[in-house]
Amino acid sequence: MAIAGVALAAGTANAASAPAPIKLTSSACPTDISYGQISGCVTELQQLLNKNGAHIGVDGDFGPATLAAVKSYQSGHGLAVDGIVGPATKASLDGGAPPPPPTGGGQAKVVDYARAIEAGKAERGWGGGRVPYGWDGGHASNPGPSPADCAAAGGDPACWTATANHTLGHNGQISVDCSGFVRWVYDLAYGRDVFGPDGTSGQIARTHRVSTPAPGDLAFFGSNAGSPEHVGIYIGGGKMIDALDTGTYIETDSISAGGHLIGYYRY
Repeated sequence: MAIAGVALAAGTANAASAPAPIKLTSSACPTDISYGQISGCVTELQQLLNKNGAHIGVDGDFGPATLAAVKSYQSGHGLAVDGIVGPATKASLDGGAPPPPPTGGGQAKVVDYARAIEAGKAERGWGGGRVPYGWDGGHASNPGPSPADCAAAGGDPACWTATANHTLGHNGQISVDCSGFVRWVYDLAYGRDVFGPDGTSGQIARTHRVSTPAPGDLAFFGSNAGSPEHVGIYIGGGKMIDALDTGTYIETDSISAGGHLIGYYRY
């Protein structure tokens, strides 16, 4: 506690000579705020980081302490841990809505990548071929298929059964689960890991509900929005592409296959 107190005192003392804070999401701040920059945008960044548990000096100088605080914040909020304060990190710190889709049709790209993966095409992180469902697959440090872990998140009996029978979805098989698939597709479409390693609960929290779904939106299923159990990528016509369950590959399913529909959500 004493160390934190000293850092806060230093931050307060430096604040008088720091550049005046500028709102991170304003047009006066660059798209990406990064190491080495000195500006009011960095002053605002440092203040917001301290409000979220950091204990750094507020001097408007993006130095090593600020870099470490940014990475710590990104790690704790399911963001890409790159130390760069881009649109997603800004929106998270600012408490506002997620950044809008990038120019070039982000929603359309989501559907295109989902269809390509379903068809077995090679994409970043995958050499090609049909992608199986696997419990906890797709939640490694980088998006894309990763080893299934039957013991993760309380464990999955179906995964252990597949392991015992040496069938699809067995422990250790390179695969994705439903949220791991969504994470991978959105990373490909948006050019960054917008959801991070979080599961369905983290993903629904980073999106907003829409009354009229469009292809590329997410369909969440479960008892309620506080505990979603499945997610798929809506492609229109009452259909979604998803990683449904152990024993299946990425496939097109009817929305009804997901169980109780919580609603449609947009990033």
